[in-house]
Amino acid sequence: MKTLKGKLILYFSSILLSVTLCLCFYYFYMNCRSQKEELIRNTKTNIEYFQGNINKMLFRCEKLSDYIYLNRAVGKVLIRNYEDESKTYYNYDQDIAGAINALMIRIDNDIVSDYIRGITIKGNNGKVINYGIEADYVNLDSLENQDWFKENVGNHTMQWLPIVKNDSEIREKDYLIPIVRQIISSDTHKSIGWQFISVSPNIIEEAIDNFEFQNRDILFVYDRKGNCVYSNKKELVGVDIHNIVNSWSEEQEIVNFADQKWIKTDNYSEYSGLTIVQLVDYQVIEDQTKVLFVSTCIVLIITITVAISMTVTLSNNLTKPIKRIMDRMSQISEGDFSQDRELEGKDEIGILGKGINDLSGNVNRLMNQIKEEEAKKKELEYRTLQSQINPHFVYNTLNSIRIMAELQGAKGICDMVIHFGELLKEVSKGVDDKITIEQEFSLVEHYIYLQKIRRKGLIRTEYAVEPGCEKGMIIKFLLQPLVENSVIHGLEGKKGMGFLWIGAKKQGDNLLITIKDNGVGLTREETEQIFTAGNQKGVHYNKVGVKNVQERIQLLYGEQYGLSFESRKGEYTLVKVILPFEKEPVMEDIKD
Repeated sequence: MKTLKGKLILYFSSILLSVTLCLCFYYFYMNCRSQKEELIRNTKTNIEYFQGNINKMLFRCEKLSDYIYLNRAVGKVLIRNYEDESKTYYNYDQDIAGAINALMIRIDNDIVSDYIRGITIKGNNGKVINYGIEADYVNLDSLENQDWFKENVGNHTMQWLPIVKNDSEIREKDYLIPIVRQIISSDTHKSIGWQFISVSPNIIEEAIDNFEFQNRDILFVYDRKGNCVYSNKKELVGVDIHNIVNSWSEEQEIVNFADQKWIKTDNYSEYSGLTIVQLVDYQVIEDQTKVLFVSTCIVLIITITVAISMTVTLSNNLTKPIKRIMDRMSQISEGDFSQDRELEGKDEIGILGKGINDLSGNVNRLMNQIKEEEAKKKELEYRTLQSQINPHFVYNTLNSIRIMAELQGAKGICDMVIHFGELLKEVSKGVDDKITIEQEFSLVEHYIYLQKIRRKGLIRTEYAVEPGCEKGMIIKFLLQPLVENSVIHGLEGKKGMGFLWIGAKKQGDNLLITIKDNGVGLTREETEQIFTAGNQKGVHYNKVGVKNVQERIQLLYGEQYGLSFESRKGEYTLVKVILPFEKEPVMEDIKD
């Protein structure tokens, strides 16, 4: 966009778009992160609640164990020697009945009664107290030979043991949570037996039962050995998942399970030795992300639309007065120097408008003065033009314009007049002025353009200016007579395409300008006679123009500078111009 309005729209739109994209990206990222963290946080809260409920239920069971541990009726059965007493069986039956009755009262009044599968108490005296239907089917010999039983029967404190397979004959493929605890006499503080309580894993289900799982969520509880005690996926209960859970690091949030990605949240209880793990389908996060992405895109589109609208409105407000000033300047360039007071204001643009009005008035006054001075300069300008442009060239140029106008219906006249006018304009400024190499080459281009038309395009030019030489200063119209000689006397008599090469480069502190053509060339004798006076018949070179250039150079810079020629008949002519290198003066130098 080249207009100021377009640039402002592009600039502000780029800034607003960048800021909007960054904010939307940040919003999207933070919300995705927030949703994930909220999901994990809610899941953690749930399983902590589950763990608390489980511990409460298990604590009730522990209290039951403590009751058995401290119950005197139970202790009596375990320490008495019934073989030495009369009415042994009566006394034994009475004591057993008392112990069981005490257990029944305790258990029936407890909320965990539904989850106590059975209680088996065995004294060192060999006496056994059973409570519950399943307790009657416990194989004591098999129980006492279990490794887990042997490892824990000697403990005084209650311990929650890893889940074990139920050996009861009335249940198949069932599991239980065992409690094995030694019973100590309150009098002697010695072991008098042990207690075995079998707790149903359903007690865990009771603690979690009120929670509604998502269809794809998985929750499971496993013990210290990795045995699954409970799961909402029934097929996992009793399965050893030790290898699976060990493959997950404690900090790992995203895990693979069953060939699927899940978000893992877990909680371990030191009290029960149980770990609760909840797996949330990762697809839930992806679905939420998709919804969030769509909403973010909608917000982005709306924001961009509003931003662009605001940018266009702002740009219009800023550029409207500037455009009005531009229109006024265009009117001034066309000669309308009237005043437009609506341009003036108190802001910067208004001050600029006032300056335009002031400038218009000043220009109008100066134009009147210039008109008077122009009349005085016309004669001088005409003479300058005659001294620099060969009359024969002017005649040929004007004749070419006339012929082209007749044959082509005025096509090309405009370009020729423009280029020719540029030459005449520079002539009118004075012959002794210095201009940059860049400007001098531009004048040469105007001249060559006219010659190309005259020669129907049979001239090719190539320019080579060494970087840093463009701003070097030389005498105005120094090269035009030399180029004219190359074209008129070098390329004029050549058949086919003529080539003209013009270059400039530094040589130490000097400036070397070369002009080479592939024209008819000169003999050695003709080359030696170039600087002699007159223009002898048969010598294909304008020695007057060359001599004039040579004299101007040596008069201004000294005799060590000037022209040199190299030519070969029928092949080429090379002109070298040696000048001191002068830099273009800067504004500070001009002021000084």
